[in-house]
Amino acid sequence: MRRAALRILYLALLPVLVLSALIVAPAVVVSRIASRGRVWRPETWKKISYGSRYFRSSFRGRLGEVVDVIDVVRDRLILLFLVLAAICLAGGFIAHLLEIGVPRWLTAWLDGSILSSFGADPAWFPAGGSVSFGGGAAFVLAGCIALALLALGLSLYAWLAFALGEATRVILRYGGAATLFPDPGDAIPGGRLVLCQLSDLHITADGREPYEIEEGSAAWPEGIARPDTAELTGRLRRLVAEIAAMKPPLVALTGDMTDLGEEAQWAELEAALSGIPASSQVLMVPGNHDIAINVGTSPDPYLKKRAEREQRFIEVLTRVERGPFQPRLHIPARKRARRRLRAIAGLYPRRLDLEGGIRIFGLNSNRYRSRFVGSNAIGQIGGGQLRRLARALRRGSGPVIVLLHHHVARLAGPISLNDTFMIAMDGPRLLEMLAAYQQKNPKKNSALVLHGHKHLAFFGHYRSKSGGRVSVYAHPSSTLGHETDGHLDGVARFAAIRLTDEGIWRVETHPLRPARAAVEAPPAAAEAAVS
Repeated sequence: MRRAALRILYLALLPVLVLSALIVAPAVVVSRIASRGRVWRPETWKKISYGSRYFRSSFRGRLGEVVDVIDVVRDRLILLFLVLAAICLAGGFIAHLLEIGVPRWLTAWLDGSILSSFGADPAWFPAGGSVSFGGGAAFVLAGCIALALLALGLSLYAWLAFALGEATRVILRYGGAATLFPDPGDAIPGGRLVLCQLSDLHITADGREPYEIEEGSAAWPEGIARPDTAELTGRLRRLVAEIAAMKPPLVALTGDMTDLGEEAQWAELEAALSGIPASSQVLMVPGNHDIAINVGTSPDPYLKKRAEREQRFIEVLTRVERGPFQPRLHIPARKRARRRLRAIAGLYPRRLDLEGGIRIFGLNSNRYRSRFVGSNAIGQIGGGQLRRLARALRRGSGPVIVLLHHHVARLAGPISLNDTFMIAMDGPRLLEMLAAYQQKNPKKNSALVLHGHKHLAFFGHYRSKSGGRVSVYAHPSSTLGHETDGHLDGVARFAAIRLTDEGIWRVETHPLRPARAAVEAPPAAAEAAVS
């Protein structure tokens, strides 16, 4: 009985593999042609390939994430083997009934080769039992093992090749990214208030500390109580009170408003933002912590949690965002994750027109599909979103402000490997687009980009080869402070953006209070202006 069962299993493997190859190979070719060269992968192998994204896109991951990848592969392989075993039993039983075997001429050759050892009597066979080449079982077994090893080797080779290739492309993109340079001569007083900016609030819930500080407590200044939910929301309320006193036309929040995008965190944020005056409009753009965050203890290879975060973010927009924005909000159904992911993809760029012909555009720079902690900080605006922005720019003129979360360029100086995975990979396209827009009418079409993300305060300029000029301001964390060499200063702050009559942008940073008693506090307002 055992011998018959093994023969059925062995005989079924080769037909199954051949049949799979005959089905999959044409499907891959057709799908690649239909998708214009983009690689097609079945859903099962997509989940396994997500593990390679960890290696492809980050050098900052932890051992726990590698274990997650191994678990994903292991679970999928077990399921795959169970399915193959069921197919083999069914197919092998049919092959046994039809008495399918190996041709005699091939049997004669195999009996005299080294493969004949496969026909030996294993210890777990019944006494005197054996599997001969005449039945074809040993030949099928040897062929299946060889094909399986070959497929495994090719898969591992392709995995590593893609991993190294993707990491190389990310690094090269960063090396070729636009560079920002400061201009010490920018100090022009005056200008009317256009908006106030808050960024990287990292609001928590249930008394938790921000994820960044929990993972690395050394980043927080010594002698200052580590910020929990009460401290973070308290700082935000005081910032909102100062902003309300200025009565800006617009309050812009440039991402990472929550720490992990959880519902309770959004509730804390909404309560703290309730002090914004009714006369001020509110624009929010998502950060990676709002929708794309992945933590090692809760992997999300199928992006189901991301879809839930994006749904939650859109629902918050309906309650917090104010103003006649275009396009209008549409809350997608909760049933399908893909539908929710598509909904936020079409929501941006958000457009708002302010008095004086100033146009505000909000972008979603989280188009990169992150599955692990190491890759969740990578930014991507996406070709579709950039094309929609380009069309909107062509339809008008005047001062333009673009808000997003990720950095669009690197600072002048040495390249940091960690920064390689922190900027929007297509940021240079955005800067070139704005530079071309500004160059059409240099006196009227001034362009400014506002973002957050790295908890870094910097104000600089980008100049295209054709002479266009774009100003870029990076705002630090409004609740945690400015970060230098991995250490936060703990100073809460917001930015006030002004525009002079000459079309010159002016950026003021307003600290709430100093965090270090032993260190000299920063000035009350660090001002910079751009032409």
